[in-house]
Amino acid sequence: MTFEQTFKAMKKYFSKKSFKKFGDGVFSYEFDVTGEGEGIFYIEVKDGAVDIQPFDYRNALCTFRVSSDNLRRILERTLAPTEAYSSGRLAVFGDVSAAFRLADALDMSL
Repeated sequence: MTFEQTFKAMKKYFSKKSFKKFGDGVFSYEFDVTGEGEGIFYIEVKDGAVDIQPFDYRNALCTFRVSSDNLRRILERTLAPTEAYSSGRLAVFGDVSAAFRLADALDMSL
């Protein structure tokens, strides 16, 4: 899968989700996708609205590093984020509470 395909899939996935639970404020997340189709994109939730762009976000609250294959599997719910994290297939850097906030909004446990 190319980075463009991964990014489009993520944009479609996140555009279907509600971020009203976040409330007011700005929450930024960077995804560092490794392996086939590697690249960086960010998700910014501002006052409940989501923006996804194929760029890095220098001041992200939280950065996730994951292979495109494992990211796809997490989104398809064939790989639990907790399993990916505990086995080293998903790395989380920065504000871990921000990672939990995103997981809650996506109805996933981290």
